[in-house]
Amino acid sequence: MKAMFRNERPHCTCAEVRNYRYEAAAEKLGVPERFLRDRISRLPHQRMGDNVVFCDCELRIVQQMFTVIPDEIWERLLNQQPEAAPQAPAPRSLRSIKPAGARPRAVAVP
Repeated sequence: MKAMFRNERPHCTCAEVRNYRYEAAAEKLGVPERFLRDRISRLPHQRMGDNVVFCDCELRIVQQMFTVIPDEIWERLLNQQPEAAPQAPAPRSLRSIKPAGARPRAVAVP
């Protein structure tokens, strides 16, 4: 299948796009460079002529593609009950509000 070229990059949320070549991208992911080269047809990337580069968003997608979550943990994550939001304290009545009192005045030193 031939690669499709897209004008839009909906996956990219970078404020500033920084492109990494194979060596730097592999270093950021903690994998051998060969890992990326061998799978490039199945990985999100940018191709500019013969040059292949990856932005941070594409590296996040690659990381998600190869994330392994054991079934037991996945089940716990799916069945997790949302935590109740902490309740705000009840509003105080006007009668319970008392003035702080007078502040001591500063004494001028002669």
